Amino acid sequence: MRRGLGVAVTTAMLTVAGCGGVAELDSGEVETVNQARSAVSEARASGTLKPGDGDTLTEFMILCREKPLSEVEGDTLRETMDELAPQLKGIDREYFRKMDRLATNGCD
Repeated sequence: MRRGLGVAVTTAMLTVAGCGGVAELDSGEVETVNQARSAVSEARASGTLKPGDGDTLTEFMILCREKPLSEVEGDTLRETMDELAPQLKGIDREYFRKMDRLATNGCD
């Protein structure tokens, strides 16, 4: 009984230690998220993505896959993806599909 309890406790401790918690974003990564938000906002206003915005959205998608639970301004990257993806519908089919897939299936 004691041995089984010891194994369970050790396994739980290793699981928690291995997770490492929520990954923090550095200032460049936060800037990427803010640029993605800005790109989508400007695309909604103008009806099209500007040159270079696609690269920003791709960087954001990669970041979302790497650190989906990281937060910027109180929203996780998953939540931000859920917010931004639908806004691209009718503006850019390719990026809408990619981001909508991540929003629907989760970034991880």
